Amino acid sequence: MARPGISFEHVAHAADTLVGRGERPTIAAVRDEIGTGSPNTIHRHLQQWRATQAPAERKTAKLPDELASALAHEIERQASAARAEAEADALDARQTADQLAETGESLESEADELREQIEQVTAERDEAERDRSEARSLIEEFRAQVKNLEQQRDDARQELAEARNRVNTLTEQRDEERAARAEAQREAKQTDQARIEAERELAVARAHTEAAQAQATERLDALKTEQQARKADAEAHQKALAEERIEWKERLASIEKQRENAEKRAQEAETARVKAILQVELLSQAVEAQKAEKENRV
Repeated sequence: MARPGISFEHVAHAADTLVGRGERPTIAAVRDEIGTGSPNTIHRHLQQWRATQAPAERKTAKLPDELASALAHEIERQASAARAEAEADALDARQTADQLAETGESLESEADELREQIEQVTAERDEAERDRSEARSLIEEFRAQVKNLEQQRDDARQELAEARNRVNTLTEQRDEERAARAEAQREAKQTDQARIEAERELAVARAHTEAAQAQATERLDALKTEQQARKADAEAHQKALAEERIEWKERLASIEKQRENAEKRAQEAETARVKAILQVELLSQAVEAQKAEKENRV
């Protein structure tokens, strides 16, 4: 079937034009003359045009009648034989050309189908490339989220380390407080020992003389006054230590709670990071599977 715009009239007009210029009307020459057209379609119309052309009359020189008659008879015989052979060859060539034309048109139809398939495959490939680009963008976003979660995890670990350092500092301060309390207890013990020693000295003084007893009484009163003052100082110091101990316990409880919260945030950040990594891997596998499916389809 001829393509739109290429008809027998176009081919016949181009062939007549070529013959008029003294050129041979070949398929290539006719196509150049028209400017377009399928070689198979041009060949089929050119065969029809050649079938409509009358053979050209040949001019012969004047010869004697007998010689001319004999020569004409011989020429006619040889011409008939040559014409019969040429017609047979032409018929075979025409049939072969028609078969080639049909085959060419079939091949052109198949080529058109292949071109459509190529266009469809190209469109599918472009779509797959777009999907792959979108998948890469999603992967980059997930990676950014994972990086952000890792940063949060590192921050939580830093906070936990700082909390532990504060706990260690408070522990050291508590130890120092215990040492101070022990020192106060030793001082109180020394005060008791001094009081006992004073009482002993007082008993010895009473045994010696009344004067010594009077002096001892004055000294005892002084010692009692000093003892009371030291006892009051010790009680005040113990009270202050008790209040500081309560305050440190409250601060330790608060820091311990902060540490637990920091560990909880670190655990949540680690869980979120693992989930994000799993999502990235699943998405990558889906993209690769889609890519493989597209390639197998092509």
